[in-house]
Amino acid sequence: MWGEVFGRTAPLEVDLGAGDGVYAEARAQREPERDFVAVERLLGRATKIAKKAVRNGLTNLRVLRLESWYFIKNLCPPGSLDAITLRYPDPWPKRRHHGNRIMRREFALDAARAVRMGGMLKLTTDDRDYFEWAKKELAECAEWNPMESWKGESEPTSEFEELFQKEGREVYRMAWKKE
Repeated sequence: MWGEVFGRTAPLEVDLGAGDGVYAEARAQREPERDFVAVERLLGRATKIAKKAVRNGLTNLRVLRLESWYFIKNLCPPGSLDAITLRYPDPWPKRRHHGNRIMRREFALDAARAVRMGGMLKLTTDDRDYFEWAKKELAECAEWNPMESWKGESEPTSEFEELFQKEGREVYRMAWKKE
């Protein structure tokens, strides 16, 4: 399927909730040997990412406008992804809204189906409560093993991240490997 989309066979990474696309664009520019799909629910943001990809000749970047969980659950063939990245997902801080969070056990199981053996799921957030909650949810999914050594040092930053650093806010990162 992805070979038809990109016109080649290459490792594929997905950026869920891609926002303004800075992360996906930076990765696509830096790693032309890999393919990237930026998934963004909001039309204006998705359009902005697509325009950047065209303007910069990034033939290894595609944009989809839809819900992230739907994309992973229904549109990704088993074992077709090398990595899934979630950067600053909505933390839904009120307890009664926790069911809206993407990093739930159900999502972890769907992500494990979509990612190849040895592939990764990466999370970056500025919300400590969400971070701790996500770690507990993923601990319930035997397919994902935490990669304690992964700190995300080589990950591109974003305007949000740079703003958080200036404000002195902590950024939390974690990656899991499918085994």
